[in-house]
Amino acid sequence: MKKILIFGGNRLVGKSLSKILLDRGYEVDVFNRSGTSADVNISAIQGDRNNVEDIDKIDFKKYDCVVDMCLFFISQFDLIYKLMSKYTNYIFVSSGAADHRYIEYYGEYGKEKLKIEEFLSDHADLNYQIVRPSYIVGENDHRARLDYYIDGVKNRKQIKIDGDGTNEINMVFVQDVVKVLEKLVDKDELDNDTLTVCGNDSFSLLDLIKNVNEKYYQKKLNLVFNSEDAILPKNTFVFDNTHTCIKLDVTFTDFYKAFDEYLQTT
Repeated sequence: MKKILIFGGNRLVGKSLSKILLDRGYEVDVFNRSGTSADVNISAIQGDRNNVEDIDKIDFKKYDCVVDMCLFFISQFDLIYKLMSKYTNYIFVSSGAADHRYIEYYGEYGKEKLKIEEFLSDHADLNYQIVRPSYIVGENDHRARLDYYIDGVKNRKQIKIDGDGTNEINMVFVQDVVKVLEKLVDKDELDNDTLTVCGNDSFSLLDLIKNVNEKYYQKKLNLVFNSEDAILPKNTFVFDNTHTCIKLDVTFTDFYKAFDEYLQTT
């Protein structure tokens, strides 16, 4: 039985992944500040990953795979990487914000993610995989990106948009991110590659809002353009999942099909 450690594991992707791995017979532990997990059979280690004493609570040698959902600073990685065996699979959930085409729009967040990626690539003794998702949406999304637009359309609230809304973006549903991570956890050895995890199709934010409205609500839209309070920046954020699909033999859910299913849960 493989033993898996998930940094995070109590919301969105980590929460779903931990439950699926448990159901499949894996032994799953999570490490997070709240000390909570998605199931009573998932052991939770409470701690702050910025704290050496808390990191010392983890016996890294017992784990076959570490999935890191909440690594944001290279200083955090410094505390753990020497503790992991070179035989332990390490999956770093980075971000599309680390892509050189878009990194300047995301400030230190994207730059720190890239620093960690570069550190991994410079240390061949680590057995790792880098996963770069686009905007993750779906059930239990604490950022409520998709919910913001659904609520705005449905209830005729102001929808604040940075720019004119014509920039193309990409969203990926949480179940597809989990699907990719599940495939990687199953592997006996990782190959130090970077995998893009994104929806099959990109679209402009304005088209998304209009399509949702026309298909589901038929309300008068209340759009505010060039808003500094918009939840998404006005830059293009487009990716291609072809390499990931071929390498892992996975398919990604059609966005509007997944959207239909998501609406039934909200």
